[in-house]
Amino acid sequence: MNRTVAVLGGGHGAHAMVADLVSRGFTVNLFEMPEFQANLARLFDTRTIQATGAVQGTYKLNLVTSDIDQAIEGVRYILIVTPAFAHEAYARLLRGRVGGDQVVVVYPGAFAALLFRAGFGAADGPVVAEVNNLPYDARLTAPGEIAVYGRNPVNVAFLPADRGPELIDELREIHPFQKVYTDVLEAGLSIVNPAVHAGPCLLSVTAIENSPKRSFFLYEHGVTPGSCRVNVRIDDERKRIGQRLGYALTPIEEFTGLRDGYGWKDLYMSMHGNISLTPISGPHDLDSRYFTEDAPYGLVPWSHLGRAVGVATPVIDSVVTIYNVLHERDWWLDGRSVADLGLAGMSPQQMREYVRTGTKG
Repeated sequence: MNRTVAVLGGGHGAHAMVADLVSRGFTVNLFEMPEFQANLARLFDTRTIQATGAVQGTYKLNLVTSDIDQAIEGVRYILIVTPAFAHEAYARLLRGRVGGDQVVVVYPGAFAALLFRAGFGAADGPVVAEVNNLPYDARLTAPGEIAVYGRNPVNVAFLPADRGPELIDELREIHPFQKVYTDVLEAGLSIVNPAVHAGPCLLSVTAIENSPKRSFFLYEHGVTPGSCRVNVRIDDERKRIGQRLGYALTPIEEFTGLRDGYGWKDLYMSMHGNISLTPISGPHDLDSRYFTEDAPYGLVPWSHLGRAVGVATPVIDSVVTIYNVLHERDWWLDGRSVADLGLAGMSPQQMREYVRTGTKG
């Protein structure tokens, strides 16, 4: 395996991934968009990341650059580790630049493989894989310094799904993916955060907005019996969409270790007091990605996909509608639709065939 990889992004997840991969013998090129380069001035100068926690040490990068061609030249795997709102920009940036022997992997995906495939505009474009979650619970503590609180089990899917068997063993050298989803539709319906964050965030709005006066920790303060009831209902609606498409979804079970048929009490006990989650501070305002990522790139596409296959999602829709009021913004318009994903007008069977083969009949 070519052990030189490109990591695209400059946030918590990217820092943690770079430290982890270098610690395991990978050569890593880090790319950040030119407009954000100033935020990583120290990293550009030193090419060094200091990590504490589940990954400990000082790690030197091969390259830190804002030149995308330089970052991806000669690498097999291009790992995009950014919030979902950046996916469209990266799809445009990589269009026409990624070779057929390269593989793009998006952490986490949120239907990103479909978005990238549509953005690349080629039926025979590169394989795009997407992961259901970030592999790490981590936060930047200072420029070039990352605290890795714990590791998350992660799963992966490929577009086209038919290419997965030839790639998975090699990709598992990067992360030990526990499960290969049937396809990227199953993966997009299996992202964890929207169904984990929604209840605690929605019901903690006043505490979040008051966090400058009083510290707020979502998993310590926001995970309550009531918020867990909301999460269970969201997960139930998501599962019904999956059933209509032929999937047996278990994302919350995989994240928490719970069994199928779990209830709100089980969910509460699995998250409240979890040593990997409770040290994570925030969110501290309503512009946090816990709202502005989970709504447009998780809850909204789930709802749109539900409508496309004939499944009602009243709790998901209610959360999005309230978020619209909180943000004075229409997430229904700004979020991902089936048209954005190249699925408009398709039947469930046609969707399944497209994500399997990468071509439309």
